[in-house]
Amino acid sequence: MNAPGSNSVSLDLFALSADERYAYFIREAIARDGVWALQGPGGFVAFRDEDERDCFPFWPSPELAAAVANDDWADCRPEPLALEVFMERWLKGMARDERLVSVFPAADGTGIVVEPLELYEDLSRIKER
Repeated sequence: MNAPGSNSVSLDLFALSADERYAYFIREAIARDGVWALQGPGGFVAFRDEDERDCFPFWPSPELAAAVANDDWADCRPEPLALEVFMERWLKGMARDERLVSVFPAADGTGIVVEPLELYEDLSRIKER
């Protein structure tokens, strides 16, 4: 996975709209050939949406994931996932288990929550170009 840019530039990305962060996530996941999750002592972090469905958050760089590792997630660290593993194991498994994906959420919780196969299709479509 490629080395990230400067930390200040990375943190400025949280100022983008949720839609812009989603598009950025897709581009960066493909460019870096991976994504990052947060992992703590109890495993990978997740939260529940308003319908009580499990949502797993993912970020396009370790710096962006680390930037939201505070409060309840203060003991978590960024964990890389190769893009192929993320797509084939995580997204397909999450779809089977009826879980959702939170794409590049900000510390305030804003972000886009999608069905795993929707993200899979978006990644596949851009990857094929």
